[in-house]
Order: sequence, then structure tokens, then C-alpha cells
Amino acid sequence: MSIFVRIRDILSANINALLDNAEDPEKMANEYLRQLANQEYEVKTSVAAAMADLARLNRMEAQYLAETESWDRKAEAALRAGDEALAKAALARKVQANKLYEQYRDQSDAQEKQVEQLEQALVQLQTRIAEVQAKRDMIIAKKNRAQTHEAIQRTVRQATRISAMDKLDQLESRVDERLDRAEAMTKLEGDTLENKFRDLERDTAVDAELEELKRRLGQG
Repeated sequence: MSIFVRIRDILSANINALLDNAEDPEKMANEYLRQLANQEYEVKTSVAAAMADLARLNRMEAQYLAETESWDRKAEAALRAGDEALAKAALARKVQANKLYEQYRDQSDAQEKQVEQLEQALVQLQTRIAEVQAKRDMIIAKKNRAQTHEAIQRTVRQATRISAMDKLDQLESRVDERLDRAEAMTKLEGDTLENKFRDLERDTAVDAELEELKRRLGQG
């Protein structure tokens, strides 16, 4: 499988659909980024190699163009000197050099197009990487915001429970206070009743002593 086919396949994925349907979108985004990073490294390596080949082809193209021009000048010089055989030999070398020049020119043109294609593929990969990173960062931000919201809700619920317990404690305190008052009233009532009986017993004893005193004095 060529590198362009692999790039096409990896870029054809609908990242939004993949992440939206993933059980763990953050994990899916990281895995996709890992694949993109691997592909980016491979494309960069291919671009570098293709550019190196293009530079070599350009050098060979320039070399044989220079040789073609050089043999043409030599043929002209030989012909001016009246040496037609030497001129023909120089022209034969010119034809050979020119043929090689054209071959290297065609190869360098094709190589230049391949370099351009690889550079475009690299840009596409880097653009996709930036998109996925932004999408992943958004997912993480939403995840953190959701966790923060959940923590706030737990705090609110906890505070509500504490408030309810405070109310229960207040109610219990009021009930205890009422019970204490009732017990105090009961005690007070009990004390009053006992005092009445003591007073009654005391009055009865006094009356008996009074009757006894009257009897002794003959007043009874």
C-alpha cells in the first residue's frame, strides 16, 4: 500500500462521528493522534528523501545540459577549423549528452510533482492533527467541567443534608426543652401537694394540742 493510499484512508475517517460514538472519546482521540503522528513522521521522512532525490536529479540535469552546450561549442569550433570529422564526433557527444539531459529533466519534473504531493499530504496531516488536538482539548475541557459540576452538586447536596440535620437538631432541642419544662412543672406540682399534706398534718396536730390544753384548763 502506497503512502498516499494510507494517508487517504486515515484522513477519510469522520473524526467527529468517531469521537461522538466512542465509549471513551478522549482515549479514541489520543489513539487517532498516535496514528496521525506516526503517519506524519513517515511522510516527513518521505518528503526529505524525495527532496534529496530531486536535488540529485536537478544536478544531473544541469550537468548534462552543460555538457550538451559544451559539445555544441566544441563542434562549432571544429567546423570553423575545417575539421568536419571532429565536428561530427563532437555533435555525436552532444546528442548523447542532450538525450541524458532530457531524461533527467523528465525525471526531475516527475520527482518535483511527487515532492509537491507529499508536501500537500503533510500539510493535510498536520491540519488534521491540529483539528483532532483541538477536539480532544474540547473533550477534556467538557469532561473537567462536568466533573467540577458534579463536585459542586455533591457539595450542595451535602450542604443541604447538613442543613436538614441542623433543623432536626433544633427540633430535638425544642422537644427536649419542652420535656424539661414538663418535668419541672410535674416536680413543682408534686412539691406543692406534699407541702399541703404536711401543712394539713401540722394543723391537725396543732388542733389536737389545743384541745388537750383546753381540757387541762377546764375550758373544754
